[in-house]
Amino acid sequence: MQVKVFESSDMASGLKMVKDELGPDALILSTKTIRSGKLGLLGKNRFEITAAVDSVWPDQTNSNMSPQNKITERDMLLGTDLDGPDEPLPTYNSAMQLNELSKKSRQSRQPDNEPSIESSVNQPDLQSEVDELKGMIKNLGREMLRINNSRPIVGLDSEPEKSSTDDSYLQSLQQRLLDYGISDDTATTISGFAKESLTLDQVSDPFKQQEFIEDTLCELMHVCPDIFKEKRRQHRVALVGPTGVGKTTTLAKIAASYLSKHSSSIGFITIDTYRIAAVEQLKVYGGIMNIPVEVVLNPEQLEQALLKLRDKDLVLIDTAGRSPQDSLCIEELVTFFNPELEIEKHLVLSATTRETELFEAIQRFSILGIDNAIITKIDECTSLGLLLDIQIREKIPYSYITNGQRVPEDIMEADKNLLTQIIMSPGKGLPYE
Repeated sequence: MQVKVFESSDMASGLKMVKDELGPDALILSTKTIRSGKLGLLGKNRFEITAAVDSVWPDQTNSNMSPQNKITERDMLLGTDLDGPDEPLPTYNSAMQLNELSKKSRQSRQPDNEPSIESSVNQPDLQSEVDELKGMIKNLGREMLRINNSRPIVGLDSEPEKSSTDDSYLQSLQQRLLDYGISDDTATTISGFAKESLTLDQVSDPFKQQEFIEDTLCELMHVCPDIFKEKRRQHRVALVGPTGVGKTTTLAKIAASYLSKHSSSIGFITIDTYRIAAVEQLKVYGGIMNIPVEVVLNPEQLEQALLKLRDKDLVLIDTAGRSPQDSLCIEELVTFFNPELEIEKHLVLSATTRETELFEAIQRFSILGIDNAIITKIDECTSLGLLLDIQIREKIPYSYITNGQRVPEDIMEADKNLLTQIIMSPGKGLPYE
């Protein structure tokens, strides 16, 4: 009996390797999926297949066995009834007995013109030998199935059987994700990760489920928590987004947060000339924090305002809200952001926006070259699974999240653990408040 382990990038090529090297009658003893990367989420699948074959089994083209006596690999694996009802059969556990099995195989399959020494002395009935051989192989298949029952045993032409117990626990995990407000597609994807990464004991343990979900959500989050970490002559940040998401208030919160951590100077610029109230609101914030405010109407005036504020360490730019349906206004905004000006664009989105409208806004504003996203009004939502869905579909890093109207208190730098806890604690407020 020859046993060999094969490794391949996919199951199909692995099974082909087994067939090519051991022949079509190879016995698959076990299969195993190997994943790389943290939690096995970011790595590629590798498949390990352990197979066995009688090393001296002759090619089937030279076999004297009739088609009805041919033993298939599936029969050996599953113990299919070959000639009638099962009869009690002995077990074969020792190497001596397996050698005897191989010896009998050679004797029963030897060509007629080259009789063995034993057959020349005593000619046993060939059919009787074949029957006994089939019984031995059938019993060996049962023993292998029992030994490897921790993993499904598959043949070259069959698929692994799914465990209904596995599926029930995976459904429980998926339902938990749905309860967090995560979309069906994302929940299904994460359940697939669990099926490949967790054992049955782990996936059936509620605490292990919770731990897996927390680790997975944390790993899938993209954040840019300190947008001012990189040393520059001047940081320039513009807030863009739909109407009513709180851009002006968020701008003031960022300024106040920045001043509390850095002994630096700030300048405000507003392109929002559609709403007089927005300009006045920004001027009020500027007066409170001693920040100069420049109002611009066109791209040329923006360049002049930046020149006027060239001595400031940070320039924050407010823009008018644009409807995602108004492509013309969004395209007009593109003309302000000359790449040579090196302005970071942060897309401000409200957590209260419906899913379809939110992703439409992301799509429409993407022509600006969005660098990061800011999520506002999370205090007004009871379910925030959408925070993860944005990451899965768009992979835009979060820079800030806001949870109220107070300036400067209600803003936080994005943090993977914080965002994960927010998603997993629907309706309970911020865990770090």
